[in-house]
Amino acid sequence: MLTGELQFDLSADDQGLFLAEVDELLQRVEESLVDLERAPDDRALLNEIFRAAHTIKGSSATIGHTRMAALTHAMETRLDDIRKGIATVTPQLIEALLKAVDVLKLLRDEVETRVAADVDVDAAASAVERRAGLRRGASDRRRKRGPAPAEEVPGATHRFTIALEDGPWVAVRALQALLGLGEHGRVLSSDPPQAEIEAEDAKPGSRLVVLVASEEPEQAMLEALSGIPELGSIKVETLSATSSEPTPVSEAAPTAMAVPPTPATAHVQARASSTTIRIDVARLDALLNLVGELVIDRTRLVQLGNTLVDQFGDHGVLADLQQTAQHIGRITDELQEQVMKSRMLPVESVFSRLPRVVRDVAAKQGKHIDFIVEGKDTELDRSVIEEIGDPLLHLIRNAVDHGIETPEARVAVGKPPVGCLRLEARHADSFIVISLEDDGNGINVEAVKRKAVEKGVVTPEHAERMSDQEALQLIFAPGLSTAQELSDVSGRGVGLDVVRANVERINGSVEVQTHKGLGTTFTIRLPLTLAIVQALLVRVAGGIYALPIHSVTETLRVEAHQIHRVNHREAIMLRDTILPLVALRRAFGAEDEAEPEVGSADGSRLVVAVHTTTQHARQVGLIVEGLIGEQEIVIKPLGHLVGDIAGVSGAAILGDGSVALIVDVAALIAQAIRDNTTAAAPLPPMSRRLSNAA
Repeated sequence: MLTGELQFDLSADDQGLFLAEVDELLQRVEESLVDLERAPDDRALLNEIFRAAHTIKGSSATIGHTRMAALTHAMETRLDDIRKGIATVTPQLIEALLKAVDVLKLLRDEVETRVAADVDVDAAASAVERRAGLRRGASDRRRKRGPAPAEEVPGATHRFTIALEDGPWVAVRALQALLGLGEHGRVLSSDPPQAEIEAEDAKPGSRLVVLVASEEPEQAMLEALSGIPELGSIKVETLSATSSEPTPVSEAAPTAMAVPPTPATAHVQARASSTTIRIDVARLDALLNLVGELVIDRTRLVQLGNTLVDQFGDHGVLADLQQTAQHIGRITDELQEQVMKSRMLPVESVFSRLPRVVRDVAAKQGKHIDFIVEGKDTELDRSVIEEIGDPLLHLIRNAVDHGIETPEARVAVGKPPVGCLRLEARHADSFIVISLEDDGNGINVEAVKRKAVEKGVVTPEHAERMSDQEALQLIFAPGLSTAQELSDVSGRGVGLDVVRANVERINGSVEVQTHKGLGTTFTIRLPLTLAIVQALLVRVAGGIYALPIHSVTETLRVEAHQIHRVNHREAIMLRDTILPLVALRRAFGAEDEAEPEVGSADGSRLVVAVHTTTQHARQVGLIVEGLIGEQEIVIKPLGHLVGDIAGVSGAAILGDGSVALIVDVAALIAQAIRDNTTAAAPLPPMSRRLSNAA
């Protein structure tokens, strides 16, 4: 066990670069290993894993992390044995390699924390070596072999001259380039040689010259180099035509060729610098906050211009002011759009961790599952992506552990022994929709009702009146949240209350559909961003509230004779559908305010019809006292002084400096459903909560 603070040869900036690159490479290795187990003959996957492991080895050796370098060297050796046909891909080898990846993640944390991880690196390396799946006699040949004899490689011989840019990982980039070219042909020589590169002799400002014999086109090899950062100009020359024998090349003089260069010499100028850069997410967050303030001031500027025009008429200076305000508004909109795009990430960053989870849980359960992932390129704001990892992980575990049956059980009911689990992401309007569908046994709705009654979640009479879809919502109740309690209900209640709470916290929704014996589908709808939204501003009890526009169906003026009493609650008929009415004044506990509720002289009410965003949308009418209009608002958290307030998801600063509270429509509707009423239960008076916090 290592003791004391660990020391590595890298600066603070270099540490960030190292950790980001290693995280990306480890994720790529883990995902590719799971795929390789299903497709053991996929040469491209094998090469990708080998290249990533080799890069990690070089990077860790560069900073002096000997334990990480040693373990990746053991992995690289076994992967190279597979590439050479000495070893085969077996489930045991994949398991050992995946466990080695888990150890590497802990070793990676050592660089960040400078605290030694309590892991046995030698045991992890030995496990990889023991489970290499070596063919009989191949082990001895591997130990005794020297340099591999030259193989016949048809095609042409190419000389690549690659400039190495300044940076902390010059040797690593040179090694990546060498390995990348080696995947498309036979590397005859390199200057500097691979041994010197691995010894970190490649220096900034130097060049790498590689001779490659390949039958593949030059473009394929250039594309292999294009994804490697910190490479400068690339020059490629065709040195020999097709030959039945490789041209002998001296390692000391790599450019000496028996055949002179052909006149057709290709010069390819790579990017002068990388087309992408890594930016600390804290800087993006700070930039977004500044853009948000700019949006607020833009709105204020427009309002001031309109006020001045109303006061002083069509003055020339005011016209110029309005024109300038409009131009600033357009620039602000474009800036906001670009900043939002810079924060967008593909959901692949979350999805890529899930195949490993499916594999491990299925193996423990003795199940065989075909895991299909679609829409990995669908983009979502970084802040939202950070919040969906745990809910998805929980749903995946439940689907594999409790949803899909064992092979024997599936065959007994006429299903194929291999279960199917499909994860899909897609855009729908201003939302992203993520669905998880399995072909398992489905949820026993009647068993859910019985368990809910038993746990006191609902009364027997209420359970009897429930539709199947309403009963399904009970699986999200906190009282039904342990696997043991719901083992006779496919275990779907395990922590699903936490799943729904986490999704609704970011203004999303989750719903479930099931068909007994055929499977279950969970659908999550999430906003594309949590920062800036379009909202309808309304006035209630002297305050301003913001309703997210995606939740608003329509606004209408309801006459007194149109309001009916249903179960002692107010409701109206809207296109042959009962629309329950919820008075926002009452919902937020403002009935005891000095200001009386505002209504027209004839008793009519102003109603905003709102709905949840699930497929089985529920709709209510919110009684408000005035409409202000639509406006783009910047969402601000309420802060710890105010705390979480039921029915409110945040606040927004308006152009005139006033504060609007953002209504959590889904929470209001859910509260009404939970209370089995058509109006939400009174919440703590908003004005008192805010005044106390101030």
